[in-house]
Amino acid sequence: MYIGFDIGGSSIKAALVSESKIIGTRYERLPKSFNDLAGTIIAIKNDLTVRDKSIVIEGIGFSIAGALDKKREKVLVSYNIPYLNNKNFLAIFREKFHSHRVRIERDAYCFLIAESTVGKGKNYKDIYYLTLGTGIGGAYMLDRKLVTGYHGSAGEVGHTLVDFAQGTHWENIAANKFIQKELGIHFSEAKQKALAGNNKAVQLFNILGKNIGLGIANIVNSFDPEVVIISGGLAAARNLMLPKIKKAMRENIISEDAKKTKILWSKLGRFGGALGAALLVANHQVKK
Repeated sequence: MYIGFDIGGSSIKAALVSESKIIGTRYERLPKSFNDLAGTIIAIKNDLTVRDKSIVIEGIGFSIAGALDKKREKVLVSYNIPYLNNKNFLAIFREKFHSHRVRIERDAYCFLIAESTVGKGKNYKDIYYLTLGTGIGGAYMLDRKLVTGYHGSAGEVGHTLVDFAQGTHWENIAANKFIQKELGIHFSEAKQKALAGNNKAVQLFNILGKNIGLGIANIVNSFDPEVVIISGGLAAARNLMLPKIKKAMRENIISEDAKKTKILWSKLGRFGGALGAALLVANHQVKK
C-alpha cells in the first residue's frame, strides 16, 4: 500500500491507496506553519495505518502546490503556501519517514497521473489538465508522457500574466481568490447564493466562466491538446460557468478545428491529487 498527500493552498488531503484504488482518506485544514504541517502529516499517516497492523506502507508521495526544482527535492516557491518556499521538502520527509520511499511532485502533475491512470484521461493521448482551487494549476501530457520542461515547471498557467501593468496573474481572476476578493466569502457560500438566484453571485460566476474560458482558449491556441480536463473545488460550480467558458473559447480559439476541443470534468473528487501522489511512488514516475 501507498499513502499520498495533497498539500494545497487551504487544506491537506491524504489517501491510503492499494492497486490504484483509494481505501482510506483524511482531510485537514492547512496549518499555519511548516512545523505544524509536518506534525499534521505524521499524525495523518499514523491515523491511516495504526489501527490495522497488517498494513505495510511501501512508499509515501506528496503533491505540492508550488514550483519544484528539477531534481524534485526542493520547493522553490509556493505562492499560496509561502512557508514552503526554499524548503528541501524531500530531505526533511525522508528523514521523518526513513523506512519508506518518499517522492514529491507538483500538484497538477499528480492530478494528471491519477486522471490518465484511472480517470477521464484513460483514453486520450494529448491532455491539458487544469486544477481550479485557491489558485490554478496546470499540467500537459503529450502522447501520454508528462511534459515537464527543461527546469521541471512546465504548465504553470495559473501565473500567466493577464494584466502587464498591474502584474495580475490568471489565477487572480479565475479561481477562488477572485471570489474572496469580489464577494468576501468562500466558494461554497458564493455557489449557494448563485443557485438561490442572488444577482451579484450569478454575475460573479458569469465573469469567472468568461475568464476561465479565455485562459483555456490561450492554452488551446498554444498547446493544441486533444482534450482539456478540469478538476478542483471550483469545478463543483461548472453548471454556473460552462456556458460562458464555451462562449469565450468559441470566440477566441484561432483554429476552427480546435474550437471543438473537448472540455471534460474530473470525477476523481477532492482526493485526486493524493491518489496521484501515491501512484507517483507506486509507479516510480520520477520526473527528470
